[in-house]
Amino acid sequence: MNNKIILTTALKGGVGKSCLCANFATFFVEQGQPVMVLDADIQQSISRHRKRDLDSHPSAKIPWQVHFLNPTNLDGVRVMMERVKKLPCIVLIDCPGNIQDPALQIIYEAADVAIIPYELNSDSVDATKIFAEVFKKNFTAKMFFIPNKVSAVFEKRGEVRKAREDAVEALSRKLGEITPDIPLTTHLNGYSTLELFNFEKRKALKYAFGQIYKYVTC
Repeated sequence: MNNKIILTTALKGGVGKSCLCANFATFFVEQGQPVMVLDADIQQSISRHRKRDLDSHPSAKIPWQVHFLNPTNLDGVRVMMERVKKLPCIVLIDCPGNIQDPALQIIYEAADVAIIPYELNSDSVDATKIFAEVFKKNFTAKMFFIPNKVSAVFEKRGEVRKAREDAVEALSRKLGEITPDIPLTTHLNGYSTLELFNFEKRKALKYAFGQIYKYVTC
């Protein structure tokens, strides 16, 4: 495996970027690919989740390593990014959606791929478009937009249809690629940093993740 640096980021909170980052790490492991996760979110969502998982299952096998990358330490971020560029593995970095933060700019500049989840409503699509336009002007990472938490119950509503049409127009034609939906299901309600996928979770994620995986490993 050649080195690839993949971000999960988004302007709006609550769209599931930390969950996607952790699940994508497990997805890579299931494909037999070496992977490491850097938690660059000051909230340390994935790092704290790993600690809770290990407290509950202290003897569990760890499928992938996670390290906190303190975004307030610019020198530390520069050093770490130079190191991870040389690692023979996939490096996944969970980032807050802040274009202006100097530390995040260092991370964004090193990235090969940016995964940007959004929800199928007008506010989320508009915010994603704004973020993606600024990102494209300043950085070279290939952007993949993931419609996340998509409810089959609401799919026929007018707002959902309009949001999907607007996303295709604003995102995939100008800025990057839109992946297949990730559904809102009980199997994706939360995540584990230790467990591999069950059949239903693997099925729910494989199409969206598979599109990005194909690009990363080609």
